[in-house]
This record gives sequence, structure tokens and C-alpha cells, in this order.
Amino acid sequence: MNRTVLIVDDSDTIRHILKVYLSKLKLDFLDADRGDRGLRLLGSSPVDLVIADFNMPGMSGLDFVRQVRADTRPEVSRVPLLLLTGGKAPDLEQRALQAGASEFVRKPISSSALSAVVRRHLSLPEDLDGLVA
Repeated sequence: MNRTVLIVDDSDTIRHILKVYLSKLKLDFLDADRGDRGLRLLGSSPVDLVIADFNMPGMSGLDFVRQVRADTRPEVSRVPLLLLTGGKAPDLEQRALQAGASEFVRKPISSSALSAVVRRHLSLPEDLDGLVA
């Protein structure tokens, strides 16, 4: 059974790059260009992991994380959530983790590093990259 990852980022390019980076893991993807759309998808579709941008117009990544964690449905509130940013402020990681992010990742990130983080949160085997379909 494939795992589903929801990518929430206002950049079409970043959403595409993240999918390409994770393509070897044989995941299914949902994506949203804004936090409110991501919340709707998360509430209506089974999701195993969320990757969200820290800086988005409208609802910020921090607000998105807080709303996910405040949801009354355990299948929503307990989903692992990675928060990504290209921001350099030293307090960003602390703010993300305090809001409830499972992990904080700074961009740019390599394909192998992102795959390792995703594999860890989805409990996927380390050698999954090398499997041939």
C-alpha cells in the first residue's frame, strides 16, 4: 500500500521539485498551494505525512501546523508534519517545533536528505530507493 504525502507550498516549482526528490520512494501525492486548501485536503483524504512551507501568503506554515494539531480527529492531528523554510532566522526551528511540527527542515535540501527524513517519519526501509518496480 502506497503512502500519501500532502505537500503544501505556494510555489508550484517547489511542490514539483519535492515530488521529483521523493519519486523513488513510490509515494502518492496530494498538493495544495495554500494552507487553507491543505487543511481541506487533509480533512478529506487519508494522509500519512505533510510537508508544508513555513512562509506562505494568507495562512503561514506555523498557523497551518497549529490548526492541524488542534483538529479533533486523531488521523489529522497526529499526522507527521515537516515544516520547510529557506528563512535564516535562528529562532525558526524553535517556533516550528513549539507550534507542533514533527521536524523542521531548511531549504535548500538535497534529494537524499529529504528522502531520509521522509523515510524516517513513514518508517520506510532505508534501501527503498534501490528497489526496482
